[in-house]
Amino acid sequence: MIYSEIVSKNIVKDQTDKVWNKLIAFGGTEKFAPKLIEKVIVEGKGIGAVRYIHLKGGGEIIERLTKIDSTNHQMEFIIISTPMPISNYTGIFFVDHISNNKCEVTFTSKFNVSKENKNEMKSVIKGFQETFISNLDK
Repeated sequence: MIYSEIVSKNIVKDQTDKVWNKLIAFGGTEKFAPKLIEKVIVEGKGIGAVRYIHLKGGGEIIERLTKIDSTNHQMEFIIISTPMPISNYTGIFFVDHISNNKCEVTFTSKFNVSKENKNEMKSVIKGFQETFISNLDK
């Protein structure tokens, strides 16, 4: 398995606190990736919450919220189960205030992947990150 890290950044035209609250709510993910996600069910709130993501066409990803740093607007989650050929996935969001109605969101994915799946998974995850961030103002 090969360690991989992918980082995507984008400006979101919305208030920093609104974007931050969407991320730490840990639900509503289908709004940010509507072409990929059928529905999302969240059990619990805050650190330890579990998100069940039902993918269009079948399959489920299960994630756990592992860190919330409200002072620095940083949160982390891990993937517990996924149909993707990756392991030890950690997702990190950082929201940086720019102005009253603008912030920059950084989405980092860290994971292990086999050499033969590396390029495909990097492409899939990069595409998901970009789609997700671009829809955070919805």
